[in-house]
Amino acid sequence: MTACFTVTFAMLLTGTIASAVANNRSQLSETALYTASFTTSRTELSGTVEGIYTNGDGDRALVLMQFSDSSVGSFSADAANYQAFLTGSNERLDTQALGTNITGSIIVFGSTGYIGVVLDSDAPFAQQIMSLTLRANSELVYSEDAGRNLSQDLRDDGSFAEFDQWRVFVNPGASGTVEAPSLDSNRVDPVAIYYELVVAEQEEEIRTQMDEQLLQMRAVLNRIGEYDGEMSRINVDGVFIEPPEVPVQLAGDAVTGDEAEGEDESTLELETEWVHPRGFDFDWRSGSVEEGYLDAIMPADESSYVTFLNEKARAEDGSTLFSGNEMEWILTDGNDLQEYGHSNQSMKPLRDIMNNTTQAYQEYLGLKSSYQVDSYSELLELEVTLRGVDSAGSVNGDEEVLLTY
Repeated sequence: MTACFTVTFAMLLTGTIASAVANNRSQLSETALYTASFTTSRTELSGTVEGIYTNGDGDRALVLMQFSDSSVGSFSADAANYQAFLTGSNERLDTQALGTNITGSIIVFGSTGYIGVVLDSDAPFAQQIMSLTLRANSELVYSEDAGRNLSQDLRDDGSFAEFDQWRVFVNPGASGTVEAPSLDSNRVDPVAIYYELVVAEQEEEIRTQMDEQLLQMRAVLNRIGEYDGEMSRINVDGVFIEPPEVPVQLAGDAVTGDEAEGEDESTLELETEWVHPRGFDFDWRSGSVEEGYLDAIMPADESSYVTFLNEKARAEDGSTLFSGNEMEWILTDGNDLQEYGHSNQSMKPLRDIMNNTTQAYQEYLGLKSSYQVDSYSELLELEVTLRGVDSAGSVNGDEEVLLTY
């Protein structure tokens, strides 16, 4: 019986160990990112690791990081002021040899707060945890306790007290990486990378928001149409409302096209003669932030998009051009509906039409303002940011920018 228990226990133990090893291997093959956030050792700037991206061949990877909003302007925007150190590691943080030969470069995407390390391997990346240390050789923030508040695992490395550094653990050979076509090019292009990995998602969110605004505007216009019909249908003792003059801000407006359904994309479009003084009305759907809108919408006599956008932002607020109280509501008997007090219940059906129509006008103009001013401006702001990356982004591809050991 003792021998039986011993053999059974040994078999269970062996099975448990084999299962644990298999699980560890599976986890290693799937997990690309082991460090979700970081804090620099001396200036104590915080940030997040946004993701690990690879090219189609699996021999180039990008570790994309972002300093937190509060840190923007507190770090160098020049890639020449950074260098990196890379070595193999395991779950116990023991240093190991790298599985492939790796070179690299560092990208700083202007003043956006994003920084990336590109790793180029001479073969597809091996399944291996890598310890990546970033060093900022230019400190723009003074900290009285610089290098003193290190985590336990960094205290034995004197370089973290001497230099402003942070460390992340990644596995670019894992299946959990995200493939990025912008990394397939032989040349590291900050604009293409930033658009694909950062701007494209934000742009899609704005486009979804604009489609939703168009649907909301169409619903309110339908409601206004219902109220217009009631003016010719509802009367009090044979007295109707004379249809009032429609405010110029919405006269003739219509939302045409169809919303997205299945694989069919949305074709919704606002047809209008009036554009908010601070807003825009270009065809956003057929263009993109990557292609750019500004060059096409700027006046021929304007050479600076900065001046153009500044003048737009300072234009008169179009919402002040309409007031429901200033509308005239004349009845077919020649009297003014607004002269009837609320105590006169006989005119309530007509007064309800007046109030509902006025409220619908105001609701629609609020939606139209949000659409033409806010959402359009958000698209253009993304383009301005992308132009900033184009002009201020930098790549450090020096031979010693990434040291491996």
